[in-house]
Amino acid sequence: MGHPVIIGIFVAYFAIVLGLGYMASRTQKNMTDFIVAGRQMGPILVAFSTCATIASGFFFVGLPGLCYNLGYQPLLSLPAVNAILAYVVVFGLLAKPMRYLSEKHGALTVPDLFQTLYENKHIRTLCSTIILIGIFVYMVSQWAAMGIMFQTLLGSTYIVGLLVGVVIVGGYCTFGGQTGNIYNDAFQMVVMMFGGILVILFGFDHVGGFTQMNITLGKARPELLLPFSDTYGLSFWTFISFFLLYAVGTVGQPQFTTRFYTIRKVDMLRWAPAIAASCYFVITFFLFSGMIYRAAVLQGKVPALTNPDLAVSQYIVTFMNPTMAGLVLAAAVAAIMSTVSTFIVVPASTVTRDILEQGMGKKLSESQGLWYSRFASIAICVLTVLLAIKPPDLIAWLGNAAFGFLSASLGPALVAGVRWRRANWQGALASMFIGGGLALVLYFMKTAKMIAPKLDTGAIAFLVSIVVMIVVSLMTSEQVRSALPDKKKAKAAGAIPAPDHS
Repeated sequence: MGHPVIIGIFVAYFAIVLGLGYMASRTQKNMTDFIVAGRQMGPILVAFSTCATIASGFFFVGLPGLCYNLGYQPLLSLPAVNAILAYVVVFGLLAKPMRYLSEKHGALTVPDLFQTLYENKHIRTLCSTIILIGIFVYMVSQWAAMGIMFQTLLGSTYIVGLLVGVVIVGGYCTFGGQTGNIYNDAFQMVVMMFGGILVILFGFDHVGGFTQMNITLGKARPELLLPFSDTYGLSFWTFISFFLLYAVGTVGQPQFTTRFYTIRKVDMLRWAPAIAASCYFVITFFLFSGMIYRAAVLQGKVPALTNPDLAVSQYIVTFMNPTMAGLVLAAAVAAIMSTVSTFIVVPASTVTRDILEQGMGKKLSESQGLWYSRFASIAICVLTVLLAIKPPDLIAWLGNAAFGFLSASLGPALVAGVRWRRANWQGALASMFIGGGLALVLYFMKTAKMIAPKLDTGAIAFLVSIVVMIVVSLMTSEQVRSALPDKKKAKAAGAIPAPDHS
């Protein structure tokens, strides 16, 4: 591609992104600034950031690819229903207690909070390990999506596109920290919403309108118009799986939940989920690009795709003028950048705070903690980009596997930690170990075609993890967990007070 107009749009876009990163870098004085943005973010910024984080390369590249293959099924199973519900579930269960407890006990990371809640160092170690494994896998899928988008933009090779992406995103994350990440997330969310609207406005005309698109898809395969299909595409059980993972299992995603640490006041969280859900609804329009391109293929207007992940880029190349193409490409790239930036900050924080400082006992000054976090960011970028050089064919499924692993490993233990007084460290440790291990084993068994479960492997592991958390906690001694607030403070913060052991 490499059209001058598109290149010009992206030069301006990247100038804004890097400018916001530079502005944020001037506020970075210590590790608290780098990890939780000094706890000074407002509700709109937090809402936009949480929405942008979920709207990933998985969303803007992987899901349109699935919509190209399966029609409405991925759209209705994931963003239109479950992802929007996730804001209600996660904010309702975790936002207030996590924000309250993090400030009260100085927790900066999810492993920090786990040790605070359960008063056990082994849980911090296991939590840190889980985050590094899960996010490393997720980052590979995001870098791969970014490489594909920049390949289209620059008319270059995939490798060149990959390197351009990592330099830009790695740059503003390394120096701007969480503040730069949230500033850019908010800007990129606006770009994404604009891009989603453009897809709707300009795409349907090329296939005869919305109604004609549906007629074309329905004639080819009636299942393309259904939310699920037991004979083609996503079954009813897959639909249930996605509900468990994306509407409920989001409680286990540290790239999402760490946003609660950053807001200025607990009360500001009240409006954040409604704002985030509304934004997410708008950007789901983007997924129609896969179905529009599939309809155009069926109408004989364009050739069929050999790789479904190219649905977005080919849609843009085929149906849009350079100006519109540049804006929509910017929206897709914004989605990927907003997610991968969070995935840089979270593991970098884990390495510095949870492994070096808390795990290995290395004493770091405020400035040392900041620079160690930056060095960790660079190292994580290098390692994950190397793994992304030869990614799998369908990015969506790689992202789904990582999502399921994190949900099963961390979700039940985190919710139980702030919402159930009977939860103890034994239940949490067992839930995390068994849930995460089972998610990995089942996923590899499925890919090796040793099993073919009806439920997604991550969803199965998530349910098992919940059961293990409850059963082991009830079977072992009750733990006095001093971190939980008293009844009056708990009511104000949204947490469950500790039991009376007098």
